[in-house]
Formats: sequence, structure tokens, C-alpha cells
Amino acid sequence: MPTEPVMLTETDPEGNESTYEITTESGDESLADIVVTAVADSDGDGEVDMASLDTDNDGKADAAVADSDGDGTIDMVAVDSDGDGNLDTIGSDTDGDGEIDMISADTDGDGKLDVGAVDADGDGEFETIMADPDGDGEFEEVDMEAVEAEEGDYTLEAESGLPTEQEISTNSVEFNLGSEGFEDVSVPAAETSDAGVYGVADAGYSTTETRDSTASDPDPAIAQQAADAEAARAAQEQADAFVAEGDYAAAADAREAAEDAAYAAGDSSMLGASDSTDLENAAYKQETAAEYREQQAENIAAGDYEAAKEDAQNAAYATGDADYQAGGSDHTGQSDQDASNLGNAVYEEKNADYYADNAQWYAEAGMTDAADASAAHAADSQTAAGGYADQADPTSTGYDVDASSAVASGGTYDAGGYDMSAVDTGMDAGTVDTTSYDSGYDDGTV
Repeated sequence: MPTEPVMLTETDPEGNESTYEITTESGDESLADIVVTAVADSDGDGEVDMASLDTDNDGKADAAVADSDGDGTIDMVAVDSDGDGNLDTIGSDTDGDGEIDMISADTDGDGKLDVGAVDADGDGEFETIMADPDGDGEFEEVDMEAVEAEEGDYTLEAESGLPTEQEISTNSVEFNLGSEGFEDVSVPAAETSDAGVYGVADAGYSTTETRDSTASDPDPAIAQQAADAEAARAAQEQADAFVAEGDYAAAADAREAAEDAAYAAGDSSMLGASDSTDLENAAYKQETAAEYREQQAENIAAGDYEAAKEDAQNAAYATGDADYQAGGSDHTGQSDQDASNLGNAVYEEKNADYYADNAQWYAEAGMTDAADASAAHAADSQTAAGGYADQADPTSTGYDVDASSAVASGGTYDAGGYDMSAVDTGMDAGTVDTTSYDSGYDDGTV
């Protein structure tokens, strides 16, 4: 049976008096029973105004919240601060300001409250401390001035009578009393057995067990989205590496895979400036440049250095377009150098024709010595022309190679185990029609 309640009266700085009641219980009734009885349907309206929680899933109630005055706002918290399965600490909001201003606790585990603290003026500090150090069920007020005079500030930790902040939070489940913390809390009534909730005697109410949903498994959709984003980053990195090597065809394949994965992830932040269409066009321009170089070699072999020079210039234009669209380095040096050598070959060939004409004129005029000299100059110029042309001939051993223009080819994109076939881009990728691409220049114009 409960003993006589202890009445606490506190006067705040403005002279207002507040009275608080702390009731102790005998050892034949557990504190959990007391708490449940105290907070269950306190206004008698038949509505559930208390909820108990098992935050560590051990089958025992280790926290309870309640609306003790029936105003629809949670104003009382009871917790199991030491994890022994018994609710041993009660925090109350007596003035409805959303802050705990009275705490009572069972610090020795005997089922009886033996300490209490009151914050009457709402400044967040407990001015009145009551304790039952001898366990006789009678509370005595702690002389705070005497304690502070001898030991300084008086602090009650859990082992001294009050729970720590961590214990009050019950494993980080914070009870912010008042409208902000619990205004949306609704605990529906539910049927219970005669044994009540967690083995506590039936107090005429029912509660539903609340479980922590934060430990649920990760959302598979979010995990897939992260995998898609990582695949897009990896593919873009390979595309960038191919561009750096000048292998624009392989870069286009890698970039297309990056775009598909980025679409699936809903995130394109990892993609580079040149898209797969740019890179496909760049690869096409590289093929065009290669065709011009083949034609260049054929015209050199035929002795048509003028036509070969135009081929070299057109190859440089195509290569420049490819580098621009891919965002790659400049690889036009080789074709520019070929065009320069072939320009010299054309010049020397014209000199050879000039001297040959002079030699013919001198011969017809009977000026044998002059004719022989002009013929010798014509031969020298023709030899020089052939030398310059040989340096511009990709098939010749004397080809003047520009190392800065070397590019890789035949690279293959490796998806690294990522199944691109499973990615639905929502569009038909189709193919790029390179035959209709506008080169931007006239092949026959230098």
C-alpha cells in the first residue's frame, strides 16, 4: 500500500507558489505497476493516453509516455534507466511548458521512489531536492546551501539519485515534452490479455508496441541507384582515358555506357562535356582524315604533288574537327607537316619545269652550254621535289613522323561486370548517320 504522499511547495522569484506531490509505494508492488496505474487513462474518458516502449526489443517495457491530465499533450515520461526491466525514473511537465520540471526516481531498485527534484521557476535547474536515504518511505529535503558550502555545486547523477541525460533519453530516444515533440503522437487502443502489457497488471487500458523503424533494411531502389551512378563514373573515366589516347571510337562506346548508367541513376553530374554523339562524329572525322592520307600517298606515287598537298590539308582539317568535338589534344601536326613538305615539293617541281623549258629553248637556239646548265638545274629541282614528297609519304621509309600526332585505335570499353543491357534509358539510341555529317569545308578548296 502506498504511504502518505509528500507535498512539496516551491515559491518562484515572482512569489508564485507551486505544490507538487510525490507518492512512495511499498515493496510489494513494482514501480512499473505504479507508473502504469498513475498514467493510464488519467482523466477517465475511456481514451488511451499512455504508451509504453520496448526500445531494445528485450520484451520488457523500458520507457513509457503519458498524458496525465488528459489535455492531449504528453507530459510524463517513465524510463528504465539501468536496463533491469523495471521503470525506475519518472519525469513530469507539471506546468505544460514542454520542459521536464519534476523528476522522481528509484535509485536502489527496491521498487520505492527515494529521490525527487523540482524546477519551480522553469529555469532548467532543480531548486528543491527531496530524498529518502534510509528507505523508510519518508522524504527529507536536502539542505542545498549546506551541501554547496561544503562541496560546491551539488550534482545528482543516476547513482546519486537522478538519471543522466543519456539515461533520460533512453538509448537516444529523446522525449521532448509538449506540443513540439509529441503533438502528432496518437496511440490507438488495442486489445490486451489479462496480464496487461509486458507483464504489468491490467490497468484498464491497452497500448500498441512501438518498434524502431530506423534499423530497417536499405531500400533496394536506392542501392541500385548508387550502383548505376558508380557505373556511370567508371564508364566516364574510361571515356576520358580513351580521349587522352586519341581513340575516339572507343571513347564513344564508353561514353554511351556512361550516359545509359547516368540516366538509370537519375544523376548526370559525373558526365564530361563531349557526349557520345560528339565522340562518334569525332571518330568519323578521324576515319575521314585517314582516307585523305591514303589518297595523299596515292597521289605522291603518281607524282601529283599538288593533289597530294590538298589531301594533306584536308586531312588536317578533319583531324582538327575530330579533336575539337572530342575535347582531345591537337593531333593535326602530322598533316600540317605533310602539307608543308608537299608545298616544297610543288615549288621544286615548278622550278624543274621552268629549267626544263629553258633548256629546251637554249637547245633550239643552239646554245648548248646554256641548255646543259638549265637541264642540270631542272634535274636538281626534280630530285628535291621528290625528296620533299618522300618525307610526306605515309608509306615511305623516309616519312617525316610527328610523334605528337600519334593516336591509339582499336580500344574496347570494359563495363567491369556492370550489365548495361539491364539499363532502360527510355529512348531508342539508334545510330549516328555519319554520311550526312557536314564537314564544314570544301574538299577541293585549300
